[in-house]
Amino acid sequence: MTLVFVAPWECSRAVAQLPRTADPNVVACFIEAVDKGAALPWHRQKLVLILSAMRHFADALIAAGYRVDHRRAASYEEGLLAAAQQHGVQRVIATEGRELQMVQSLERAEQALLGIGVPLERRDDRGFLATRGDFTAWSVGRKELRMEFFYRDMRRKHQVLMEEDGTPTGGAWNFDAENRKSWPKAKPAPDPIGFAPDDTTQAIITRVNGWKNRWASADGFSLPVTSADAKVMLERFVTQRLNEFGPYEDAMQHGHVDLLHSALASSLNVGLLHPLEVVRRVERAFRGGDVALPSAEGFIRQILGWREYVRGIYWHQMPGLRDANALDAWLPLPLWFWAPDGEVGYTEAATPACEMRCLSDTIRTVRDNGRVHHIPRLMVQANFATLLGVTPAALNRWFWAAFTDAYEWVTLPNVVGMATWGDGGVMASKPYVASGAYINRMSDYCASCRYDVKAKTGADACPFNVLYWDFLARHRDRFANHPRMAMMIRNLDRIEATELVQIRRAATVFRDSLHYDTS
Repeated sequence: MTLVFVAPWECSRAVAQLPRTADPNVVACFIEAVDKGAALPWHRQKLVLILSAMRHFADALIAAGYRVDHRRAASYEEGLLAAAQQHGVQRVIATEGRELQMVQSLERAEQALLGIGVPLERRDDRGFLATRGDFTAWSVGRKELRMEFFYRDMRRKHQVLMEEDGTPTGGAWNFDAENRKSWPKAKPAPDPIGFAPDDTTQAIITRVNGWKNRWASADGFSLPVTSADAKVMLERFVTQRLNEFGPYEDAMQHGHVDLLHSALASSLNVGLLHPLEVVRRVERAFRGGDVALPSAEGFIRQILGWREYVRGIYWHQMPGLRDANALDAWLPLPLWFWAPDGEVGYTEAATPACEMRCLSDTIRTVRDNGRVHHIPRLMVQANFATLLGVTPAALNRWFWAAFTDAYEWVTLPNVVGMATWGDGGVMASKPYVASGAYINRMSDYCASCRYDVKAKTGADACPFNVLYWDFLARHRDRFANHPRMAMMIRNLDRIEATELVQIRRAATVFRDSLHYDTS
């Protein structure tokens, strides 16, 4: 008898380590681990997604004739030991942990299982197209581990958007320069693609809403929780949005959570979709003449390039990535990230930052939906925290807990490596920081904001401007000769000394006006 541990991110037969057909000698084991569920103040919609996807997959396996053990346990290791003893198994199969905590849980489980004479076999993760070993082999001997070169190798390996002569389709690897348009004023934004909760999901929503010490509400949950619905969402994205996705993928619009983005990351990261089926479907749409190449390539780069690369970088730098802080940023996270409207328990969070329309809107969107797309994450939320001087670990904690598609392997590289430059340039050549001008160019936030996006000084000066120049001044020596930051430093040096003093004083006043999460 074999026990197969179905991890919470393996909610389909395309990803889980299960036989293709039911086998009476195999038990599929699902575990709701209490310690993991209480580890962070998780967004309630994130918890609903995971628990409902697990429940639906377990029910589907039962309907297909599989033996299923679905249990709650204090920890994954305790659940595996109890299930192994109950079913009298000879071995346990599990996927290698996606996060360090799961690796450690499986190591403890292995020791406990050996105590009853049952070996634990760990296998490569089926939810990725490159193994951890593949990334390690790729990284050997490289001075820089840039995503672009990893992405090209993945394109070659899987023959995606490639021609018979070995050249990339369209004659270029990357069409990012064509994908930077702001959202037209007269263009209506599409409604989000969603699914009404069924009775199973609704019961879980009610259950999770009653839990203490979790964030936001599960009401309004509409993400796919089955592979069937995830495939429907993929098809709607490809046929209704993908053709225009590329040009507007960096655009932001007040009140709109996705614009033309797919919102498929949560389905991919919980295992409802396999990355290769997503990539192949998008490539077929391009080959069939339904989608422009810049849109197809831009989306495929996010899956075949960025997603695979981020996972590789995570393991390449762990465990040190958790404490990386190359810019010596030591502020806690402003409480306002948890309470954009001064919610009960966070009333002290009502500070001047709440008047920043871009930040208030995007944080409220996360609170209400468990997501925003990558530009509000990077260029509003993470940009603000980086300029302010928030420690990378504190910012990562919020992203990890708050987003329905977020796991430590996702957030640590993105937050610590890319957004805050906490790893000192291993992942990104420069910090992704910008003044209010970028947000004004790519969104409609600034026109209705109480702050003046063009001002660097004065009571109405946009805090992004004040904090941006203060950030450059704080790190001037570090970046003066940096090839991608030198121009910014030269612009800093053009500011009159008296004006820079005013800017830096205003930055200090603003920073001191905030209330911070010291929990």
